[in-house]
Amino acid sequence: MAKLYIFGIGGTGSRVLRSFTMLMAAGVQIGTDEIVPIIIDPDEANADLTKTVTLMNKYTDINGQLSFSEKNESSFFRKKIKKILSNFSLRLQGTHDKTFKQFIDLASMSRESQAMMRMLFSEKNLESDMKVGFKGNPNIGTVVLNQIVNSEDFTTFANDFAQGDKIFIISSIFGGTGASGFPLLLKTLRFGNNFPNCNLINNAEIGAVTILPYFRLQQSNESEINSDTFISKTKSALAYYEKNIKEINALYFLADDVNNTYENHEGGQRQENAAHLVEFLAATSIINFCSKQHTETKYKELGLKDLVDTVSFSSFYDQQKQELFAPLTQFLMMSNCFHYKWSYYTSKDFNANNGTFLKNGFYRTSIANAIKEFAELYIVWHKEMKSNNRSLNLFNLDENIVKNKPFELVTDVKPKKVASLKSDYDLITDRLNAEIRKCTSQEDKDKFLEMYYLATYRLLDEKFNS
Repeated sequence: MAKLYIFGIGGTGSRVLRSFTMLMAAGVQIGTDEIVPIIIDPDEANADLTKTVTLMNKYTDINGQLSFSEKNESSFFRKKIKKILSNFSLRLQGTHDKTFKQFIDLASMSRESQAMMRMLFSEKNLESDMKVGFKGNPNIGTVVLNQIVNSEDFTTFANDFAQGDKIFIISSIFGGTGASGFPLLLKTLRFGNNFPNCNLINNAEIGAVTILPYFRLQQSNESEINSDTFISKTKSALAYYEKNIKEINALYFLADDVNNTYENHEGGQRQENAAHLVEFLAATSIINFCSKQHTETKYKELGLKDLVDTVSFSSFYDQQKQELFAPLTQFLMMSNCFHYKWSYYTSKDFNANNGTFLKNGFYRTSIANAIKEFAELYIVWHKEMKSNNRSLNLFNLDENIVKNKPFELVTDVKPKKVASLKSDYDLITDRLNAEIRKCTSQEDKDKFLEMYYLATYRLLDEKFNS
């Protein structure tokens, strides 16, 4: 089976992987059989990283307990996320308990070499503690990340790589880890020759998304990161990319006006930003890359049809909307059932298949709870993107409305009337009871999601004419 290895570099890499995992759970079509995420970030305590790792672990737990026959049409959690590294992360050595000058062993260098180092790096750089990353300093990151190719984790990746596999790299261009890590990693993948399967990897199809500034940080005397330098860093990096980033099949660029301001934390548990439209769009670039063959270098700007403060499905180009509308809407419809009506759907009054899920104790199983927990996180993810600047306002998330009117769901689509005596959640119940008879799955855990997929797909056609 062909695999896609996704390298998520730095905090932005983790945040994009979070959005991509949500798209996978919803069943957005991805042109590959397996996804292998690999995070590169020295800041292991970064809250954005730990949130993404937790989410991907939940996904793999659910997917690992499910079985999908060819006749089972459900796309929810269907694609496999393969975990080849602990916490999906490529470990960096010597960044947790050393300053940068200790890492390069400045004290043991000759007087001439020390003088050269002090010309290249400021005293603040040399004294920098690297346990929370490179604090927006790609010059430090370039030195530290050179060790990647010699790591045991990189060898694990190389041994797992097979003919036909592809690689995608996520990075930002205005910080430290992403800006330095992307060129180094690409050079290693294309020209490295001292690791297993190097010939296969050298000739593999490689894509990447490079994210330009899309937020600002509050000024803080406690942080070394200054967002006033983001644009100048971006210009310098783009000039370098123009001359040196040639050996790639598809490179996507993505940015936004800097109109969103976050708290300024260098890293660790306090660095936790709300999900953002830009990260969502970056995740769709992975889908675009997988859907095509790229035989020569192509540079692509990723964008929207209408750039407005509040983005809805009508802001997407037709292909984007076609790819995203059905799966995202179906998964949210199911998630709302769990969030607002879980006590009903786990009671004797819900009669799907004569109460087989109740009779067999399915709702008390770990996978039932895991699916419900993931659905709750999916709603939170949409709420975060909706509250951010620029707002991704695909769905009505007002509890006072959708807890009673489940089809008042899509922000720019008025639901149609259905010729039925049932309405609202009663109509969903009716469709669940009808569609479960069409399920091909034998086990309750597989039949449960297949039932919801078939019912929401039918309702999507009836109410939204998708």
